[in-house]
Amino acid sequence: MSRAQRVAYLGGSFSIGVFAAFNNFTLTLWLATFTASYLLLGLMGNTRSFEGTIVSPLIGVWSDRVWAGWLGRRRAFILAGGLLSALLLALTPAISRWPLPAALAGLPPTTAALVLPVAIIFLFTITFNSMDDVHKALLVDVTTEEERNTLSAWSVVVLMAGQVGILVLGFALWRDGVPDSAFALTALLMAAGVLLCVLGVREPPPAAWAADRRREAAAEGPRPSALTLLRLYKGAALFCLVGFAYWSGVNAVLPLVSVYTRDILGASVGEAQLLPSLMLLSTTLCALPMARLGDRYGKRRIIAAGYAVMAAAALAALVITTREQGALVFLLAGVGNGASMVLTVPLLADLVPRPHVGAATGILAASGSVAAPFASLLAGALADVYGPRAIFAFMAVMILLALALLPAVRPPAALAAPIAPPSHPGAQPLEALSHD
Repeated sequence: MSRAQRVAYLGGSFSIGVFAAFNNFTLTLWLATFTASYLLLGLMGNTRSFEGTIVSPLIGVWSDRVWAGWLGRRRAFILAGGLLSALLLALTPAISRWPLPAALAGLPPTTAALVLPVAIIFLFTITFNSMDDVHKALLVDVTTEEERNTLSAWSVVVLMAGQVGILVLGFALWRDGVPDSAFALTALLMAAGVLLCVLGVREPPPAAWAADRRREAAAEGPRPSALTLLRLYKGAALFCLVGFAYWSGVNAVLPLVSVYTRDILGASVGEAQLLPSLMLLSTTLCALPMARLGDRYGKRRIIAAGYAVMAAAALAALVITTREQGALVFLLAGVGNGASMVLTVPLLADLVPRPHVGAATGILAASGSVAAPFASLLAGALADVYGPRAIFAFMAVMILLALALLPAVRPPAALAAPIAPPSHPGAQPLEALSHD
């Protein structure tokens, strides 16, 4: 993989980062003009949605089996999902002002105002998720085990740079509200990253994947049943439970954290976007060190340490009262977040054979898609009753549950030896980016 292809892959990471920060932090402030319910804000401002429990695994399996000519296995989904999501995001303010159909004219005004925003958010979220999860599978396709942590770390660095960048723009340009132009600018940046990734990355050819499948079939014997697959890859199944618990905690907080900083810590609309960017900045600075620590001490151990730090940050958020204290908590959370962001996909690649990586990333994403509305409903209801601080108590409990389950996540013996990626013409070793 040449330097140009690495940069192209990171274009997709930038696109994902821009969307994620806008959706999790800025969009919630826009939605707050429609409703004051923390439960509704949490549900609508979440990057994951319940339909992802079906769509993500299906698209993952589909991308494992399809070959779309020069677009390969994964890039066709990145192109379609990414550009469609960007278009829908850009049109969100305009669509939200359309008149409702006559059949819905009798709804209460507060409910009627939410119908179109909810519908368009549903659509751009599901299309984004189809692109995001396949982009993670692409990382495994084009790297060896030795290369994977490093490219994953750089992917997190660029993803976080995209998030910080859009939030700093929000702080500078959208101090008193979120205008229509914010949606258009975010969509434009997102589309640019998608096109860079699709046009610049070269995937292994079909012959390489056919050879990989033959090796897998020889190792597994006849086509295994679902129960046999579960037994063979029990560690991956348990990792999905870990992901459910962890992302339940995180997704309880992310959609409401900007509202929390505004209502509890006294931040302005601009500051409510800037403060979470400190967490993203901390994650960016920790990404490459986390990759090296994962190489030295093991991915699972470093992920566990990151979970512990995130739980500590959640407990601290229960008692802080000022923006300055909030800044310190966000910086601490970024350290723990870095471990999970960098090492989750490399650890998943240790748990399943390469031909099943698309399906595995889809199923892992599905666990997050179940976690998101589950967390938003419970945490939003708690926040409506006890105030926004309650979301952090829920987060701490769920992350501690993930930490308790993590020791049981182990790769099967058959995957203990590292496997090189399918070779293809022009392939080059992937050196650490810091050596370029």
